Amino acid sequence: MTHTHPTAASGPHALTVSGLVRTYGTGAGAVRALDGLHLDVPRGSFTAVMGPSGSGKSTFLSCAAGLDVPDEGRVILDGDDLTGWSEQRLAEFRREHVGFVFQSFHLLPYLSAEQNVALPLRLAGRRVDRTHVRDLLARVGLGERRDHLPTALSGGQEQRVAIARALVTRPAVVVADEPTGSLDTTTAHGVLELLRSCCDDLGQTVVMVTHDPVAASYADEVVFLVDGRVAGRMHSPTADAVAGQLAHLDDLVGVR
Repeated sequence: MTHTHPTAASGPHALTVSGLVRTYGTGAGAVRALDGLHLDVPRGSFTAVMGPSGSGKSTFLSCAAGLDVPDEGRVILDGDDLTGWSEQRLAEFRREHVGFVFQSFHLLPYLSAEQNVALPLRLAGRRVDRTHVRDLLARVGLGERRDHLPTALSGGQEQRVAIARALVTRPAVVVADEPTGSLDTTTAHGVLELLRSCCDDLGQTVVMVTHDPVAASYADEVVFLVDGRVAGRMHSPTADAVAGQLAHLDDLVGVR
């Protein structure tokens, strides 16, 4: 399926990473997950990040979101340079400026959908605007199920709650790590359309790691990683074009 997307909003980049290096382990067993990675993400865009296993996708997302600290390089998110920040300062920044969507939803089972969406506001010590929370649930199609616990929701509905939760603080960037990985094809389509609408209707910036060419086709741009570096980019992607590029990238692993 081919999607036509509007041009990303003009203005400063929502996210810039420059010269990122991240190594795990020491000595002969050391793994260089990121190797001088440079990437700019335009504000209001939907960017998919793809690559072979071990290419640095998840490490990039963790460093970009302030969950992990690179050994070298800079992360500038919403105009703030996160270099050298303490874990406490990073945690406070994440609560205000980054929304998270994971493959496994991470909803608290004893909280209703509405309470799960409001949770980031409560953790940040902010007043909960119930109208805003309910508007978000209505936007994701769950306005009538706001009082339901996660156990009473389908997987797709749980992910929609997670997306509403990611949006509740009006973050600079929403990072999505394989958000459709545990969903069937039809449900995944609905979740991807929702992420797409977050950019188109709300001006939200979304960065998504995925292995699925169909999921990537919803993005404005796909960034391909190999061995911790950008190996290629594709604007206005289609599923077939992405699949073909991924097949080529497999040949580049270990060549650098």
